[in-house]
Amino acid sequence: MDQEPGGNWSIWEHYRVRQGDAFFLLKVGHGVTGIVAAGELTSEPCCDEDWSGRRRQTYYCDYCADVMLNPETFPILESSKLEALIPDFDWHGGHSGVILSPESGQLLITLFETYLQENAAYFKERLALIQRRRLQNDQCYFSPKYLTMLGIEEN
Repeated sequence: MDQEPGGNWSIWEHYRVRQGDAFFLLKVGHGVTGIVAAGELTSEPCCDEDWSGRRRQTYYCDYCADVMLNPETFPILESSKLEALIPDFDWHGGHSGVILSPESGQLLITLFETYLQENAAYFKERLALIQRRRLQNDQCYFSPKYLTMLGIEEN
């Protein structure tokens, strides 16, 4: 992927976020649940049309992802582990854009970076396989910053 993935997402606690804040996208529901993306908010929250069509006041932030993983093909930092280590947050549902306490947020960043380091060899192997088979890289994305952190050469 030549361009960093990004977009915008609804933010429930819009009054507590700022451009430059870290974000983590949590997969909830059926199957494996946990962190599937991480990166940075690239805008201040702004009000726009409600995505659900219910005409609620809805705020969105733009984001840029540093890491995106398909939970069906890559191991992810699972909700059960997060729940055990950060029990003051609902890791199984709730609203988009809910904010962790500063202490829990810092712990999540540390846990995520540790998870990436622990799985670096697997990520490196899978990225090489994707390149060898000339597959579209829709299974994962790592920004140059994280490729360097994981010791993976950019291609």
